[in-house]
Amino acid sequence: MLYLASSSISRVNLLKQAGIKFTQICFNYDENITTSYTPSIYVQEVVKAKERQFCQKFNYDKILFADSIACIQNNILTKALNKEQAYKMLTMQSGKKVDILSAFILKTPQKRIFSLSKTSLFFKEFDKDEMKDYIESGLYKGKAGAIMCEGFHQKYIDKQIGNLNTALGLNTDTLKAYL
Repeated sequence: MLYLASSSISRVNLLKQAGIKFTQICFNYDENITTSYTPSIYVQEVVKAKERQFCQKFNYDKILFADSIACIQNNILTKALNKEQAYKMLTMQSGKKVDILSAFILKTPQKRIFSLSKTSLFFKEFDKDEMKDYIESGLYKGKAGAIMCEGFHQKYIDKQIGNLNTALGLNTDTLKAYL
């Protein structure tokens, strides 16, 4: 049995869509890590920190840890803490290329697999009223860079390079190769 050590609804949905049987374990992580790293190093450090924090309290045979960030020209966008941050992040993304980096660690008694994936999304200009409605809905909460590819952002994606699952929070194609 695979255990998902994440409270992410997106990751739950991705695992279900991929036909992977799992049990979700919600855990409150301290994700306060310096953002002085490059984006690819930062997201890896966050996943390793999640693994350390979780494994200090629990011991499961097959556990999955994951994290995602968005970045624009090496500026890391984590989760927006309030409407003002969400507005700032969305304004930065409008009409721009945004890279989404997702990392996971699959830990079993026999192995420890580390994966880093990147998807680039090229957005059209966002409609200001729709952007405000999205922020007011609160759906941005818990999303890296306030990005919701399956919702608000979907119609604004002009071009995509990489796996959509990575942009949604977990590269299930890569994960399945190791299960």
